[in-house]
Amino acid sequence: MKPIHCIAASTFLALSSLALSSPVAAQDAAAPAAAPAAAPAAPSGKALFASKTCVACHGVNGAKPRLVYPVLAGQDAKYLLEQMNAIADGSRVSGLDERGYPRTEGMKDVMHLASAEERAAMADFLSGVPAPKPVALDPPMDEARQAAGKEAYLKGGCVTCHGVEGRKPLSAYPLLAGQKRDYLKLQMTEIRDGVRKGAKLAAMMPFARKLDEAKISLIADYLSQIERLPK
Repeated sequence: MKPIHCIAASTFLALSSLALSSPVAAQDAAAPAAAPAAAPAAPSGKALFASKTCVACHGVNGAKPRLVYPVLAGQDAKYLLEQMNAIADGSRVSGLDERGYPRTEGMKDVMHLASAEERAAMADFLSGVPAPKPVALDPPMDEARQAAGKEAYLKGGCVTCHGVEGRKPLSAYPLLAGQKRDYLKLQMTEIRDGVRKGAKLAAMMPFARKLDEAKISLIADYLSQIERLPK
């Protein structure tokens, strides 16, 4: 007669063999480990720019703005992100449009619906879009006016922050080359008159205050006709 502990051991082994040989057990043993969850895709700056209705004012890919809104295509990414954040938190203030509303109000409403990650994605996208060719002036700017505009730009001290021909600004400062003429005129006027408020404007005020309407027009005409350097 076998000892009781030997019988118990034999019974356990038999039951284990049956369990392992069952189809369910075999399937469980062969099942691969669950794959780790895929990381969420980074937001598409291009899709966000379209879905947030930015195209309504700045045009497709920020290249064909309407009215006096700026060209965003090819602009510095750090500057774009800084301005989006400033408009969202209300620290950048602009003048009123023809209806009596702040020009930045519409964009402020949109930026509240965009996360920090989404704003960064849009800024990166826009900075990588090739800048459009300058829009020819009507009437065209002759060589004498071009030279006068360049002189006003240099003597006005603009080159200090925005670089030669407005093409190579300091970090987080805007590219001015190829920007829309009417937008340039509006911003210089509002900064000079203390209407526009925001970061870095304190550095520009001493220069802007020396600009009369004629010099502002000269500088705006000059910069608007300079093609931005390819990236």
